[in-house]
Amino acid sequence: MSAVSLHVTETVIAFTMMVIIAYLMKIRGMLKQEDSILFAKLLTQAILPATIFYQLWTNPLSGESLAPVLVMFLSGTISLAISWLIGVLLKFDRQSTGALMIVSSFGSSALIGYPIIQYAFANNPQALAQGIIISELGVGLPIFIFCPAVAMYFGGTFKGIEDMRKLAKDYFLSPIFVSVVLGLVLSHLDVPAGTPLVDTIKEALKMMQGALVVISAVILGLQLSFQTMKGFWKLIIVSIMIQMLFQPWFSDFASGLLSVSAEDRQILVLISAMPAAILGPVFAARYDCAAKTATLLAFTHIAISPVVVPAVFALFT
Repeated sequence: MSAVSLHVTETVIAFTMMVIIAYLMKIRGMLKQEDSILFAKLLTQAILPATIFYQLWTNPLSGESLAPVLVMFLSGTISLAISWLIGVLLKFDRQSTGALMIVSSFGSSALIGYPIIQYAFANNPQALAQGIIISELGVGLPIFIFCPAVAMYFGGTFKGIEDMRKLAKDYFLSPIFVSVVLGLVLSHLDVPAGTPLVDTIKEALKMMQGALVVISAVILGLQLSFQTMKGFWKLIIVSIMIQMLFQPWFSDFASGLLSVSAEDRQILVLISAMPAAILGPVFAARYDCAAKTATLLAFTHIAISPVVVPAVFALFT
């Protein structure tokens, strides 16, 4: 096992321990499951935007980022098609097929991926910035475009162009998207470094970034629940194979074809191996597309990730 693979293993296990601690705090009544809503707002409205803005501002985007973004985008969209085809071949019902597609296509790169990249590549500050670019453009944008559309179609609650307009407005006005744009713009402007104001702002953003791992672990721990898996094994196995096995393999394969650098290849494999995005069940619930099934699949991914993610990363890198 390489040094990076070992560091990834240690990071994933450490992160899982933090999730378990948060879960035990919920069991003991120190925190409540509904508190996850507040922590989620804190993460998406402040911590993640601050992290993204700081990383993109201090690490300018280069042309070398385009190929990894393309690989990540293709990985998710191809997985979307494969999961639909398998759903048809195995004769899953309409809503379950939609839930499978949502859960199997795009991983939890922000909630779980960023903290792991941050510590797994601790000696390389540019790795997190590159991971953010790959994630936000290759995962974040398509998940907000494709997953709601899939949930609407297979859930049967599509209300026409108004729904699409609201989704577009919510995404393009979200703090996360705004932070991506501002970070990219500032990174290419001649902002004077070393001034008290600029240094203070950067230090504040860096402090907020430090809360990313803890807040993410708390959210997962509070949301974690255990349900019976009876009758869901086919869906679970298919979703794990597509999301956490096929996607890392495809990312590794496509990286070779496009001559992606060794470090970007490692980042791609790691992001591709992430468990299902938590946003998937949110979209499924919003558009009545087997929300309980989507939630069960997503948390099964999270439960096995401490074993699967390091193993897959070591296998393909």
